Amino acid sequence: MIFPELIAYLLTLKYPGSESERMNWVCYRGAGQIIIPLMPPGRTISYTAQPLHGSFAWLYYSTRMGTDVLPNVFTGTINQYGTTPYTGLVTQRMRDDPYEFLLLVTDQEPIYLSVTNRSPLAQRFESYGDYIVIPTPDDLRVVLDALRRMHTSEELE
Repeated sequence: MIFPELIAYLLTLKYPGSESERMNWVCYRGAGQIIIPLMPPGRTISYTAQPLHGSFAWLYYSTRMGTDVLPNVFTGTINQYGTTPYTGLVTQRMRDDPYEFLLLVTDQEPIYLSVTNRSPLAQRFESYGDYIVIPTPDDLRVVLDALRRMHTSEELE
């Protein structure tokens, strides 16, 4: 199963017996954006991302840069729970194509991001993130179980 199909599949999960109402879905799509209108060269901005009040977890799956972001001007780092899933230069490809991954974010395990402007060529930074909102711990168990079973189910069908 390719990545967009995986995300689409997770967004169709419903509890048994709840075929009609949207509120019985296990999870739903969310999106966020960060716009830094003025970021002088040499400046680093760090921020923390974690689920909003009322949701248990986010499953980040994609990020992309705004079209105004010049390539090879900014560097970025993502840290979570003692690991660094990404660190590097924001290139043309990251601006034009989404950067896809799966990263589970909770209140206890937020993600820490930092962006550094390396050049006077640009002072505006813009990024967008897509994630799945998981409202409760029970919903997280359903999502994780669905991910574990995906490969097995595909072979049996």
